[in-house]
Amino acid sequence: MRKLFFSLALLAVTQLVFAQKIEVIKNVQVPIQEAGCLPIMSPTGDYLLLTGNDMKGLQKYDLATKKLSTITKDKGAGFGARISQDGSTVIYRNSEYKNRLRYTTLKSVNLETGKQRVLIKNTRNLQGLNIKDGTVLAIDNGKMKKKRVAGKRVSSRNTPPITSIDKGKLFVTVNGRTKEISPSGKDKSYLWSSVSPDGKKILYYVIETANSYVCNIDGSNPTALGVLRAPNWLGNNWVVGMVDQDNGEILISSELVAVNINGSGRTVLTDKSVIAVNPSASADASKITYNTADGKIFIMDVKTSK
Repeated sequence: MRKLFFSLALLAVTQLVFAQKIEVIKNVQVPIQEAGCLPIMSPTGDYLLLTGNDMKGLQKYDLATKKLSTITKDKGAGFGARISQDGSTVIYRNSEYKNRLRYTTLKSVNLETGKQRVLIKNTRNLQGLNIKDGTVLAIDNGKMKKKRVAGKRVSSRNTPPITSIDKGKLFVTVNGRTKEISPSGKDKSYLWSSVSPDGKKILYYVIETANSYVCNIDGSNPTALGVLRAPNWLGNNWVVGMVDQDNGEILISSELVAVNINGSGRTVLTDKSVIAVNPSASADASKITYNTADGKIFIMDVKTSK
């Protein structure tokens, strides 16, 4: 009886892992003439944000009308821009150098009205950024700042967790309190951290291991996803990133790879005919956008299992 129970349990686990898969339904190039970089899929999946190779400016590409419009020409705006859940507001940085020191001003723009606002001015240490229900959450010099740009103000009890990186260490801010977690060790250097759409998991990359990881919001139970750079959430149960190689000067290959958050179902999504980089996904895990090394933008429709 014990052997039978063990066999059934093993079969159940095997079937669960086998069922976790991702399938590419369609992969189409976006019909724009100029080169683009770092495309960001809106949470609602109806438009893209694009920037130039120098991170200067932001443009919006409407998937329905196929029209390209300029949001801003600010320097550094393409680095780490964020979009509100309803797609109406974009948060971006403006970078300036004074006496060889870089200063960042955080701005917002309402895409419906065109109204722009300065949220944080001339900071030297903007460490984390998120937006929830029209309220911008920023970690500036280790402290959370909240700026309402639309809708109702987010209450302290309803403030979503936000990650930040300071001097290579990984921090999480929950209910306004920031603490270091560094799940893979405090002797490691962290990059590309983010919180899952449901606020339950943290995604991050460790430079020393070249691996991405997913852990609980308190930093417990880190799970390795393998080599995966520039990782982004693909819904709550999948992560998409890139596996790239260079010759010391330029990229010679890069493929997009998706992995389930338990480390299973690792799948290569692109072939070697293109150098695919900088993936971003819709919140419902149905679309992935990315650019190629020569500035072409693609949108991939995918189907995932949990």
